[in-house]
Amino acid sequence: MLVIFSSFLSPLNSFLFGYLTHEHFDQRMALKKQIIHTKTSMNGLMFFYKSYYIRNESFLQENLVLMLGFLTSNNVAALDFLCYNEPNKLRRLVMEKGKIIQGIKTNTSVSVFVSTLFYIFLASFFIEGGLWIGSELVGPFSQVIGFLVEFFSPGSGTAGVLEFFYHYLLYYELLCFVFILLPFLFWVKVIEKNPLSSLGFVKRNWLKYLAWGIMISLLQMGVIALVYQGSGIGSFELNELSLEPLLFILGLFPFWLLQGGTEEVATRGWLLTRIAARTNLPLAIAISSSFFGILHMGNSGVTFLSVLNIILDGVLAALLFIYTDSIWLVVAQHGTWNYVQGNLLGFQVSGTGADASIFRFTMGSGPDWLTGGAFGAEGSIITTLVLLLSIVIVYRLGERKVKFDD
Repeated sequence: MLVIFSSFLSPLNSFLFGYLTHEHFDQRMALKKQIIHTKTSMNGLMFFYKSYYIRNESFLQENLVLMLGFLTSNNVAALDFLCYNEPNKLRRLVMEKGKIIQGIKTNTSVSVFVSTLFYIFLASFFIEGGLWIGSELVGPFSQVIGFLVEFFSPGSGTAGVLEFFYHYLLYYELLCFVFILLPFLFWVKVIEKNPLSSLGFVKRNWLKYLAWGIMISLLQMGVIALVYQGSGIGSFELNELSLEPLLFILGLFPFWLLQGGTEEVATRGWLLTRIAARTNLPLAIAISSSFFGILHMGNSGVTFLSVLNIILDGVLAALLFIYTDSIWLVVAQHGTWNYVQGNLLGFQVSGTGADASIFRFTMGSGPDWLTGGAFGAEGSIITTLVLLLSIVIVYRLGERKVKFDD
């Protein structure tokens, strides 16, 4: 039977779920919840479905005429057929929200638009506030360092203290990200009254995800370095390092994990999940990834391409977060990405130097869009291609996992 409705979702709920039998009650309730949260037109919803799923579903290929007819005439015969025969495919129509997002308690007394603006403002406030606190504590921290240096090495004087402090300044700068992390943890536990698992801190497979995140970044940056070296865009030479600088470099890795992990908690663990809990995943990915890119617009050597690459990296991290339903993989991927860039390969890290490195990087001649310029490898078209390929691979693997789970 061909049924024609308005192009908006809300009047369709009773019709759609009336076709599902009692044995599909749980699926019906989960699907209804997701559709209610999707404030979009039927045309937009089916266009989303067509964009993401038609290409890979034999079921839809068999009913392509019906689907195209729906897209052009606003009738819901195709959706009717899907809802009755393929409830799992329809459930995935708005992308699967994992257990983390589904379990988040949010304030629904305000509109989605207002709450989204509030989430963006609060994330910005915590990030900028944390960086400000870190900068204000430089003086007291240097005094503590001076006391320790004088205690263990009497007679070193002011010059010795300053030399020691600036030598390890990168450690302090990365450690200061804890002043960003703590407000998010406080807000989630005390104000929202959500568990820390709502940020992605789950025990399940956490060590495996950390290992996978490290390997993904090593592979990505390895490909980028090989292209640079092989094409003459840049060259790498092994630095002759004594034990002290080598230990300095190795000791930075957990601090880079803290820095990268904090940015992931802010943008993926908190901002993405809270927006997704009120809206849908595509919108949450777009907003959180764009916000992630905007955060880097004040960095030295920034270009349009470098911001685009940061946004693409945000999309990749969002997909990894969603498909694993855990923060641990993206914590490792982000931290390792920065560490390998700066302290292994000698690149600038988003326009910032990383002090000592295993390799010394020498940039060849060429435009900034190719070499990355002062921003580093993240400003290069080579990185763009690597990130796009990574997104496609992760998306395809993630959808295969969803299909298998269904």
